[in-house]
Amino acid sequence: MTIRYRCATPEDFSAIVDLFVVNMNLSVFTSATDKRVLKQLATLFLAKDYHHATFIKVAEYDDIICGVVIGITKQDPHKALSFDDKPIIDQIENKLSLSEQGRQVLRDLQEKEAASTKRKTVNFDNELQFFCVDPDYRRHRIGATLIQAFETYLIAQSVTTYALHTDTLCTYQYYNNNGYQRVDQYPNHLNPQIMHYTYIKALL
Repeated sequence: MTIRYRCATPEDFSAIVDLFVVNMNLSVFTSATDKRVLKQLATLFLAKDYHHATFIKVAEYDDIICGVVIGITKQDPHKALSFDDKPIIDQIENKLSLSEQGRQVLRDLQEKEAASTKRKTVNFDNELQFFCVDPDYRRHRIGATLIQAFETYLIAQSVTTYALHTDTLCTYQYYNNNGYQRVDQYPNHLNPQIMHYTYIKALL
């Protein structure tokens, strides 16, 4: 299997949203279950990341995006690409306000934001914001290659550590097994059986 790795473009955004929707469990963010509303939520999250990121790389196989890493460091004044998130956010928030499930998403996000402000802070000047490999393409070192590309970029920016968030519905064991240190954990505000983890990794 020949995987191509490249920097993302604005045109990749919708494919990355689809990757998010298919592979991430959005129940950690909302009690809404409508698939259309959940895709709108994923679009909202990724538009912000896409706009602010200083590093975005994708993995492709036969023109299908099968993996992505999105990250940021305040050491780099340049964004990864030119992408205006405001029109997308305004459009999505407007659409969410039109349905009961959509309004539930907006309420859940407000509750999540309120809960987050009460938590102890970890330095997120350097952050792995989103990382995903489609399960159909795993075991080909795609994830390891994407993470290595991000870390190589950070080292070039003189960054020594970076942080990330994950949860027990994701493959958090990857971080346990690859040199990350868990520095915080807390229950999900919607479902206490789901735990959120904050990790940091030192770059030697």
